[in-house]
Amino acid sequence: MLYDVIIVGAGPAGLTAGIFARARELSTLILEARQAGGQLAVLYPTKSVYDYPGYIAIEAEELGRIFVEHARLSGCELHEGEEVTELKRKGEHWRVGTTKGYYEGRSVVLAMGIGLFESKRLAVPGEDAFEGSGVFYGVKDRREYKGKRILIVGGGDSALEAALQIVVHAAEVFLVHRREQFRAMEKNVDAVARSHIKILMNSEVAQISGDKEVRHVVVYNNTTLEKRTIDVDAIIVQVGFETKSGWLKKWGLEMEGERLIKVKVDMSTSLPGVFACGDIVFYTSKEKRIVTGCGEAVTAIASAYKFVKSPYWA
Repeated sequence: MLYDVIIVGAGPAGLTAGIFARARELSTLILEARQAGGQLAVLYPTKSVYDYPGYIAIEAEELGRIFVEHARLSGCELHEGEEVTELKRKGEHWRVGTTKGYYEGRSVVLAMGIGLFESKRLAVPGEDAFEGSGVFYGVKDRREYKGKRILIVGGGDSALEAALQIVVHAAEVFLVHRREQFRAMEKNVDAVARSHIKILMNSEVAQISGDKEVRHVVVYNNTTLEKRTIDVDAIIVQVGFETKSGWLKKWGLEMEGERLIKVKVDMSTSLPGVFACGDIVFYTSKEKRIVTGCGEAVTAIASAYKFVKSPYWA
């Protein structure tokens, strides 16, 4: 089958693209390497989302489920667990290769978010030994930390939001950041400051130890060089991600650095008929938010529609 548009990625941006493509009555295939819903489903399912218009607060997993259901009911064909590995021009169309097969489309929308990723590690003694037994790289369910002592590492929004998620349930929460200022939104910084979270700035984890589970973390101040041992039940590392994006350059896309696709105002890329939206795109003043990615998706589909229907006179 020749699809009007093939969308790579089933996060909020990709699913929004699918919904608007079907509104234009374009035959639409969405390919997702992992689980539909994107970061909402995979990274922080029980986190409350406060910045998506229309919801004062909604759990990420629920918001992701609504996106997926809307896309399916709109008539999108959705394949999960199918990683895209190839993008090649075939005559007037695009050939998209995956781990399970090949598809052809008149246009393509790339909406892979941060792509396939692995959490960055601290590379300290004890980290590998206790991974999954007290060392974690995200909060899958905040209720699992009820009554426990938790140490969170990081200074961005992910780290602060993780701390805010579990502080109500946990017995004690430490937030360790290597710099003297957080790199998060003011709303999160203010919320952490008003909470019972114990903040350790200019500090880094030096060692993780325990028996069958994590019991202790050694933290040192990188200004005074003083060390202290903190008794904990778990450590949550939130210091960013390493992404797999080497194939983007192989596809011939113009890039910004190693991981971001350059787009024009109409969300077109350097390849004719290939558009992009969401966290994977770059343009001046780009803001990585769910609502921003969804808006970019609408523009990307409008552009894809014009490309597919060329010549387009509206």
